[in-house]
Amino acid sequence: ALAQGAVFERLSGGWSGADPCFARTYEPAHLANNPNQRVTQIFLKRERTEVREENGTPRFTVRLGFRLRGGSDAYSTLALCTRAGAAANCLGEGDTGAFRLELRGEAVRIAVERLEVEGGRSFSPDLAASDDRVFLLRPAEAGACREE
Repeated sequence: ALAQGAVFERLSGGWSGADPCFARTYEPAHLANNPNQRVTQIFLKRERTEVREENGTPRFTVRLGFRLRGGSDAYSTLALCTRAGAAANCLGEGDTGAFRLELRGEAVRIAVERLEVEGGRSFSPDLAASDDRVFLLRPAEAGACREE
C-alpha cells in the first residue's frame, strides 16, 4: 500500500523501488458523455528523486504525458515541482505550462493551469482551454507510464 502523506513527500522519495506511476485511460462511454474532453490517456510518473535549487528550495521532477482524441501523436513534458503546502506546483520545461498536484487517497489529482506540449509531429492545444483541466490518476504498473 502507498504511504499516506503530502504529495511532495510521496513523489519526491516516499516509495522504495521503482518510481511511482499514475495513469488513466478514458473509456469510450466517458468520452461520449464529455464531448469537449480531448485527452483519452494520461500518465504522471516521478522522473528523478528530490534535488535542491541554489536557494535551497526542495523540488522533484515528474513526467506528464497524454494522448488526444483522433490523433496518433503522444505528448509529454518534464516538469519541476515544488512544495505548496500539502500540494505541489509544477512548471513544465520550455514554457510548456503549469499544473498543481494534490493527493486524493492513493490517487493524484492534476489541476491544469496551462499546458501546451510538444509531440512527435506537433504541439498539443492548451488543455486548459478545453474540458481537460482536472484529472484524477490512480496508481498503475510502470508500463502505463511509458512514452510511445
